Amino acid sequence: MRTRAFIYCVAGAAAGLVYAVSAYLIVNRFGSDHEAIHIGVAPILAGAAAYVIGREADRINQQSGMLADAKKKFSALTHAAITQRDWNVSFEDPAIPTCWEVKGCGSENCPSYGKQHVRCWLVAGTFCRGEVQGRFAQKLGDCSKCEVYQVSTERDPINEIGENFNSLMWALREKEEMLSETNGKLQKQYGELELMHKQAREKADTDMLTGLRNHAHFQDHLHKEVEKAQALKQPLSLIMLDLDRFKSVNDEFGHQKGDEVLQVVGRLIRDEIGTSAYGARYGGEEFVIVMPSTTAKPAMEVADSLRRRMKAVEAEVNLPSGFVGGSFGVADIPRCASDADSLISASDAALLFAKRKGRDRVSYFRDLSDTELRSGDMDKLHSRLKGASLQTIRALAEAVDATDQYSECGQPQMARVAEAMAERLGMNQEQADALALAARLHDIGKVGVPSSILRKKEKLSPEELSLVQQHPAIGQRLLREVEQIQELIQAILYHHERWDGQGYPEKLKGEQIPVMARVIGIMDAYRAMLSDRPYRRTLSPAAALEELRKGAGSQFDPRLVKIFVELIGKDEAPELRHAV
Repeated sequence: MRTRAFIYCVAGAAAGLVYAVSAYLIVNRFGSDHEAIHIGVAPILAGAAAYVIGREADRINQQSGMLADAKKKFSALTHAAITQRDWNVSFEDPAIPTCWEVKGCGSENCPSYGKQHVRCWLVAGTFCRGEVQGRFAQKLGDCSKCEVYQVSTERDPINEIGENFNSLMWALREKEEMLSETNGKLQKQYGELELMHKQAREKADTDMLTGLRNHAHFQDHLHKEVEKAQALKQPLSLIMLDLDRFKSVNDEFGHQKGDEVLQVVGRLIRDEIGTSAYGARYGGEEFVIVMPSTTAKPAMEVADSLRRRMKAVEAEVNLPSGFVGGSFGVADIPRCASDADSLISASDAALLFAKRKGRDRVSYFRDLSDTELRSGDMDKLHSRLKGASLQTIRALAEAVDATDQYSECGQPQMARVAEAMAERLGMNQEQADALALAARLHDIGKVGVPSSILRKKEKLSPEELSLVQQHPAIGQRLLREVEQIQELIQAILYHHERWDGQGYPEKLKGEQIPVMARVIGIMDAYRAMLSDRPYRRTLSPAAALEELRKGAGSQFDPRLVKIFVELIGKDEAPELRHAV
């Protein structure tokens, strides 16, 4: 293929020939002394000039092609580096010598010795002329001063572009490695900090004496477990343990011996519950166990197993017999409580029942049989129930109801009658709900009356009767902190007042008695007459209704008695008759 220089040469010669012929014709007509020069030299000069111009055009064209090829190559390398995040790409030119070739170095200790396309200014840590170089990125701006760099780039500007591209890729790779190293160090430090934080949290959440969780962690854990149980509609039990006579251990054998007892008890709890439950030190000599997906019965079995194992603590810490024992209170969701705070209140109250039954035993919140609460215990019970949910109060009322040995006409049935009474009396829904609730809770104060008196078949003595008559006031004390039922306090306190003013506790008369208290008084009397009481044998429903009629105007509000009797006796209300 003819080059452009040859073409330009021929074109120049032709142009020179045309010029020579023209010069000859002009000289022949007009005359001249230099016609030979014009005829002979002109074509030669024109051809030479044309050849030089052609050669330069070829060189420019060749460089243009090289630049286009280099542009494509740089574009491809750059695209691969960015998209694949691979900084190992490089622009290679075998004609470019490396440092060991330029310097004539034969040392195999040189990191770039024997390698192509690895420049001395790129290698981190290269030992050259007695000096260890630093990272390349630190000397990127000094590359142009390097003798090897100058030799590598002086032949062609494209080589300079290529070497600068290689330098950029090397710098990026170094930066990537530095970032990776830094990230690795940061991750290691983060892991160490996480471990330290975890250990610190473990210490903060753990009772150091017993190894169990502490009070603060227990509160948080219980609230989460209650929320989980309610979301999954599963039961949850809470066991509360209090060491019996622990103060005697500290007083007679010192607090160090007391600490030994607490340590052993903590280990016993961990051994007993394993990983299926959660144990914590509640405070002092009190412990708690949270048992997810567990009803009261298996929880009481675990508590009783722990109670029996307590006997071994005395021998292990070298104490005389009779100094270590435990009382356990058990409550569960949903039977005894509806939230975490109420569950604590219920299990704490059950623990009080266990103490009053004689210590060294397990008590369930809804089981008040054989529990003899003393006068001072009512303040303790009130304190334990402070802030309790309505569900817990209802559970306690049902437990009292069972202890009182009412007939099958129970609280839920009488609550239905109360709703019907509210409708007949024109009460709104809020008042109807309050009356139904009062029907359930009005005798809750009997928790302060010994069960032996409530179950007594013989006639009560004046002293025993006085104790029974205190239950409205006790109920008021127990419930005065329960926000949901403040409207019911008067119904509970005055449901034993009489229409003629001969009732108790304040001898209110007629309309002075709150209407809810008058309704509850009628229903309570009706239930009592259907039950076997110390002062009266069981009556039939018809006889009980007749007694209510007889008491209308003296003991009971006559208008309310009439409504009650109509509700119970109406043919169109068989479900109410069945209920009572």
